[in-house]
Amino acid sequence: MIDKFLDGPATSLHLRARRTKILASNIANADTPNYKARDIAFAEVLKDTKMHMGAGNSKSRLGLTGGSLNTTNSRHISTGASNTNAPVLYRQPEQASLDGNTVDKDIEQARFAENTVRYQATLQLINSRVGGLIKALRSE
Repeated sequence: MIDKFLDGPATSLHLRARRTKILASNIANADTPNYKARDIAFAEVLKDTKMHMGAGNSKSRLGLTGGSLNTTNSRHISTGASNTNAPVLYRQPEQASLDGNTVDKDIEQARFAENTVRYQATLQLINSRVGGLIKALRSE
């Protein structure tokens, strides 16, 4: 029950952390010839994860299959069907570069800042939910 209560925000947090690394890599390689900007289709992955979690064994839009992991012992903790292995896609450049680099540093920095704010908001949501659980357990 608790794992389902925190599964959505936890999946979002993992994806945002992964996206932070990808965007930081883009910014670091802004001057590297022939470097191609990459990103995660974050909204699509979250939609796919929601479909994946509620669809049982049906095939989702990004090619994920539903169901749970096999366990070898009845005492193993079950895992949700969350997916943080989102495909990393190459981004289409806004403006062509002579050296083949597709990174627009200003756009990447804006996306990085937005992702950081959303990461912090997700952390606050998880903190709030855990705080609520603790209060409920203490009967406050």
